[in-house]
Amino acid sequence: MTLETALRALSEAETRVHDLEAERTRLALRVKDLEQQLVARTSPRDTRPDPAVLSFFHDPDAAVPVGSETPLGAGRSARAREQRETPPRPRGRKPLDPALPRELIRLPDPPEAARVDVFTGASLVPGFTETLEVLARRPAVYFVKRYERRVWVSPSKTAPIATPWPASALPRSGIDASVVAHIAAAHFSEHLPYYRLEQQLARTGVSLPRSTQVSLMAQLDARVAPVVDCLKRHVLASGYVHLDATPIDVCDPARPGETRSATVWAYRARSPDPEQDGLVWFDYRATKSPVEPSAVLRDAQYRGVVQTDGAAGLDALGPPDQITHLGCWAHARRYVVEAAATDARAAPYLAGIDRLFRIDARARVIRRALARDDPRHARLATWRERFSLPVLRALFTRATTEIVTLPPKTPLATALGYLLGQRAALTRCVITPNSSLDNNPVENAIRPLKLGARNWLFIGHPDAGPRLANLFTLVENCRQTGVEAEAYLIDLVTALAGGAAHIIADWLPRAWKRRRADGITA
Repeated sequence: MTLETALRALSEAETRVHDLEAERTRLALRVKDLEQQLVARTSPRDTRPDPAVLSFFHDPDAAVPVGSETPLGAGRSARAREQRETPPRPRGRKPLDPALPRELIRLPDPPEAARVDVFTGASLVPGFTETLEVLARRPAVYFVKRYERRVWVSPSKTAPIATPWPASALPRSGIDASVVAHIAAAHFSEHLPYYRLEQQLARTGVSLPRSTQVSLMAQLDARVAPVVDCLKRHVLASGYVHLDATPIDVCDPARPGETRSATVWAYRARSPDPEQDGLVWFDYRATKSPVEPSAVLRDAQYRGVVQTDGAAGLDALGPPDQITHLGCWAHARRYVVEAAATDARAAPYLAGIDRLFRIDARARVIRRALARDDPRHARLATWRERFSLPVLRALFTRATTEIVTLPPKTPLATALGYLLGQRAALTRCVITPNSSLDNNPVENAIRPLKLGARNWLFIGHPDAGPRLANLFTLVENCRQTGVEAEAYLIDLVTALAGGAAHIIADWLPRAWKRRRADGITA
């Protein structure tokens, strides 16, 4: 055997050993994940962190109280014992919601001739009352509100005086705020096209053509504009924005019967301030050019973090000294998952990325469990530096070495090309304090818009694009806050028409929800 042959065999053996070690690591992580899933299914829900995670702090003797006298780190046996002592849930049909209104219907007694004992002939006497509750529904009720007011005039023919019409009524349209809110919620929250709404209303005897519905939505858009502007300011003032774009077809007036692609940009705030965290703002633009969000951020004099999915041009938003651009590890993982379906060499990369997410998830659990004045809470700031950065460096080192040996345009080469092409932005995801590893929050906000687009297929006119973005902004913030959109829009339209919304921030969905919880309706 020549020296060259021996070196080649040695290199192949080392590569094989390296691959086997990576496969062993991946299988070990998979076994651990399955064990955790099994414990989660057989144990009551417990948000306390695993004591093995706290061992990273090298402080195993300290116990962290989490709202009870049970020490942090009570073992799995204690949770299993607690589950055994918990009585089983009752089986059978789930009781109807006690908050639903009840209507008592007393059934007539059987005829007197039937209330006789068939064996003795004696008359039967009342024994007990039996009840049956069933869920029922009445069709929506539409009615006409007829307002009357007396107009006071002067013999000298001065201006007449009369009581103003109610704020909930739209005099020019002859429509109440309740109907406007219902159409907006059905179209933008439940994704019903206008022609289906027209058909539903026709079944109840109401004629409301789709052209009238569009006109009502235009009036609603004009009325809620101050609230949408307030949401925009809050999102851009958060200092951390998740940004993503979704294409949407719009009819082209220059080519009747044809459509062209427009874009709705979604901005979602991430902030330690609960008043700003999770707020969403949609912006309609005729193109997908990154110049559009750059102009928005520049006009707002935005300074902070912008996290995107790594699309071309989005890594250069704004001046580098004002904006920190972050990438998305979830997108990098998608390419690796596609490669792993056909190439086993992708397994170590998938295991490494999953480990990054797992480390962050454990840090979030511990952060929720520890008090802010706990010294271990401060040490969480170095968590990624100690545990995530080594995994990150290993991923990029392996990818740099392996990509040169792969045929181009293969799934693994594509995945590694994306990983290395986004190296700077992905690294900033890990080294930026309190950052997210992925851009999924804004993609979750976009999902209802995509569901609606599958029903409408396209926007009828470019002028309707900004209106769609504005009303979707309100409806999506309602969804994120857990607010019923129709009830919110009824109050909002009435308040804006009556001049009660002089402090616009008090009419954002979260503020409105708090007032409703406190029993305040205006």
